[in-house]
Amino acid sequence: MMQINNPFQMNDWEIKKFLRLILAIQLAMWGLIGLDVMGLQIPILRQLVAFIYLTFVPGVLVLRVLRLHKLGNIKTIIYTVGLSIATLMFIGLFMNTAYPLFGISKPLSTTPLVITISVVVLLLCLFCYKRDADFSNPSYIDIRQIISPSALFLCLVPFLAIFGAYLMNFYGSNILLMFLIIIIAIIPILIAIQNLTLKGKSLYPIAVFIVSISLLFHKSLISNYLTGWDIQLEYVTSAFVVDNSYWYQALTNQNNAMLYLVMFVPIFHIVSGTSLIWFFKIIQPFLFSLVPVGLYQIYKEQTNEKIAFFSCFFFSSIFTFYGEMTQLAKQQTAMLFLVLLMSVLIAKDMNPFKRSLLAMVFASSLVVSHYGTSYVLMLLIIVACFILLIIKRFFSNPAFFNSNKNNMTITPNFVLFYTALTLGWYIYIAASSNFVTGVNVFDHVISNIYTSFLNPEVSEATRTLLTETTPLRETGKILHNISQFFIILGIFKTLKNKFKFDTEYLVSSVLCLILLVALFVLPYTGFGTDRLYILTLLFLAPYCVIGGLAFFEMVTKFGRISSQRRDLSMKIFSTFLLVFLLFNTGFVLEIAKEGSGSISLNSTVDYPKFCLGEFVAGKWLKELKDDHIPIFSDEYRGLLLTFLGINQRIVFVNNIDIPDAYIYLFLGKVNVEDHKLVLVVTEPPRPIRETKTFENLSFDNLLSVMNKIYDNAEAQVYYQ
Repeated sequence: MMQINNPFQMNDWEIKKFLRLILAIQLAMWGLIGLDVMGLQIPILRQLVAFIYLTFVPGVLVLRVLRLHKLGNIKTIIYTVGLSIATLMFIGLFMNTAYPLFGISKPLSTTPLVITISVVVLLLCLFCYKRDADFSNPSYIDIRQIISPSALFLCLVPFLAIFGAYLMNFYGSNILLMFLIIIIAIIPILIAIQNLTLKGKSLYPIAVFIVSISLLFHKSLISNYLTGWDIQLEYVTSAFVVDNSYWYQALTNQNNAMLYLVMFVPIFHIVSGTSLIWFFKIIQPFLFSLVPVGLYQIYKEQTNEKIAFFSCFFFSSIFTFYGEMTQLAKQQTAMLFLVLLMSVLIAKDMNPFKRSLLAMVFASSLVVSHYGTSYVLMLLIIVACFILLIIKRFFSNPAFFNSNKNNMTITPNFVLFYTALTLGWYIYIAASSNFVTGVNVFDHVISNIYTSFLNPEVSEATRTLLTETTPLRETGKILHNISQFFIILGIFKTLKNKFKFDTEYLVSSVLCLILLVALFVLPYTGFGTDRLYILTLLFLAPYCVIGGLAFFEMVTKFGRISSQRRDLSMKIFSTFLLVFLLFNTGFVLEIAKEGSGSISLNSTVDYPKFCLGEFVAGKWLKELKDDHIPIFSDEYRGLLLTFLGINQRIVFVNNIDIPDAYIYLFLGKVNVEDHKLVLVVTEPPRPIRETKTFENLSFDNLLSVMNKIYDNAEAQVYYQ
C-alpha cells in the first residue's frame, strides 16, 4: 500500500514519533539561525523551516496538551495555525511586559525571542508526553491520491497566479492572469458535472484552498512593494517594533493596539529572517486563504459537500476578499479567528471545558487583532445571547433548531468575558484611540439614523447602488443584487427546516442579514460597507447557494422529476458562479476594453502601487530633507512617504494651494507622466471618517514657481 502518516493530523500520531519530528524541527531552526549568525546563509531554507516552526509547531503542541484528537484534516490545520498565532502573540506580550523588569531593554530581539520560544516549545513537549503519551491513532494519506491528475491539476493553478503576477510586473502583460481567472471560473462547473474528474469529494477542500490562494496571490504579488492603503500603515507599525525591539503600548496609533501587528509579524520577521514586505505579500495571504477552508468545514457539517464548496467559492469570488482584504492584514487575521470561533460554536460534540477554553482563546485573539471586527462581533453576540435566552426560556422544542440548548457557546458569561476584554483592551492600549473611535462611530450612527434614513448622500451602500455607470458595470451590480436575493431566499428556506443549522449559527445568520440590510439604511459608519459585507458573508454565504438552488429548482420544475431538477439547478448555479467571478475580477471589463480598475489586469490604473524609481526618490528625499520642512504630495504618493517612515508629509485636500513657506513637493510616476494629481475631496455629511473620492487636476502652474531638485524619469522632487 502506498500510504504515509498524515502530516495534517500529527496530533494523532504515536507520541514518540510526534516528539521526534517536533524536536528535529526545533534543532533545524537552531542550526539555521546559527549558520546565519556565522554568515553561512542557505537561501530560502531558514524561511521555510521557520514558517513550519512558527505557524504549526506551537499550535499542534497545544492540541496535544489539550488531548484534542480525531478532528479531521481541516479542523486540525486551522486550529493549529490559530493556536500558533495566538501563542506567539501572547508570548510576545509577556516578554515585552516582564523582561524589562529584569534589565532586558530589548525583549523583542533575536536572542530573547529564540530562547523564549524554544523553552516554551520544549515545555509543551514535556506536557504532551506527560498528558498524552498513551494516545495513538494515526491516519494515513494514499500517495496515489496526491499524485492523481485532478490533484496535480489543482496544485498547478497557484503557479499561474505567481508567474502571471511576474509577467504583469515586468512586462505589463495580463495574459496569464486572464487565463488563471478562466481556469478558476470553470472549477464550479467541474464540481457540478458529476462524471468529471473533480467528483472526488476529498478534493473539494483542496479546490477551495487553491481557489482562494490563487485569487489572493494574483492581487498581492502585483508590484515588488506593498499596494493599497492600510497595509502601508500596518507595515510602519510592525517595522517600528522591529527597529526598537520593543512595543511602546501608549503610542496614539490605532494599529498600535493590534497584537498581531506588533507581536506576531515582528516575531515572524526576526526569527525567520523574512522581509516584512514579503511577509505581507506571501505569508499573510497564505494564512488568510485558510478562512475559506475553515468555512468549508463549517458549512459541510450543516449542509453537504457541494453546497459547502459553492458557498466558499461564492465567498472567495467577492472582490473584497482578494482586492480589499489584501491590504488589511489585521482584519484578515481577525476573520481567521472569527472562523475558528464559528467552528467551535457548532462543535457540540467537543468536551464542554475544552470547547469553552478554545472559544476564549480565539475570542481573545480576535479582540487584539482588529478593533472594527471586535466591535461588530461584540454587538452581534450581545443581541444573539438575548435571543437565545428567549428561545431557551419559551421554546422547548423549536422545529427549525438543531443544537443542545444546554451546551451553548454564546452564554451570558461568554458575552460578559468578551465585552469586558474588548472594552478593557481598547481603553487602556494605544491611549484609548480605538475606543474613542468606536464611541464616535456609535454616536454618529445614533444621532443621524433618523435624519439620514436611506439618504444616498450619507449611506455608502445606497449611493453605490444608485450610481449610474456603464451597462457592463450595471450588470455586475445586478449580479450582486441577485446574490443578495438568493441569501434572503436561502434564509427562509432554511427556516422551513430544509437544512438543520446549529441554533447559535442560525441566530447569528439572521442578525447578519439584518446588518446587511442596515448597510443601506444607516449613515456612513467609517468602517466601510465592503468590509462589513465580507464579515456578514462568513455566516450568510451558504444561504446564497441554498436560495439559488431553490430558485433554479423552482423555475426548472416543469416536466422534470426531482433528481433532474436538482442536477440541473446545480449546473445553472455553477454557471452563475462562473459569470459572477468573471465580472468581479474585472475579466469581462478587460475583454470589453472598458478598463477593469483591477491592478492585476490593468497596468494603467492609478493606485497606491509603487515602482522602483518612486521608491528610490522617496529614500533620497528622506535622507535629504529637514524634519521641519513638510513634504506635499497627492493621496497615493503620500502613502509611499508613510511607508518610508516620513512623518512630516501633507496630502492635498480639496485644492492644490501651497503655503508661502519652505516645502518639498514629491511626484510619482503617474504625476510625472500624466501631469495629474489625485486629491482628497472631503464631503461634510461624513464627519467620522472623510470618504476619499479622487479628482484629477492639472498642476502645471504650480510647478512653474518651484525648483526641480531631483528627477529619475519615474519620480521628481521640487523645492520651494
